[in-house]
Amino acid sequence: MVIAAGAGNLGQVSNALHSEAMAMLHAINAAIQMGCHCVIMETDSVQLQSAVNNEDYDLSTLGAIFKDIKFKLRVSFNHVTVVSCPRTCNVVAHCLAVYGTKLGAGISEIWLDESPDFVNDAVAGDLSSIGS
Repeated sequence: MVIAAGAGNLGQVSNALHSEAMAMLHAINAAIQMGCHCVIMETDSVQLQSAVNNEDYDLSTLGAIFKDIKFKLRVSFNHVTVVSCPRTCNVVAHCLAVYGTKLGAGISEIWLDESPDFVNDAVAGDLSSIGS
């Protein structure tokens, strides 16, 4: 079951980690707006997981973003888990990222309760691969 999905074009980002961090920040803000109390943030970026789970990257060029993510997670939710998953298990995120690249710079779309077919198809594919 998909409760929300979103995609967007961030415009200019410095690298993949920057893009992943901004996507996580947008997801956190959406979870806050939806009134979630417990969240599991999944990423296929081990580097992002590490940056959010400890202070190793706080003084990097993206440190302010990582600190913002950690602050929002700490003050906005009762329980938070940030985990990495293999890219092969992250097909839905990949489909949303591809969709987002087709939007204009700074444009985003969010779907609540009812997701577009390409998201539902990707979720179904992920679920079927779990069973096999």
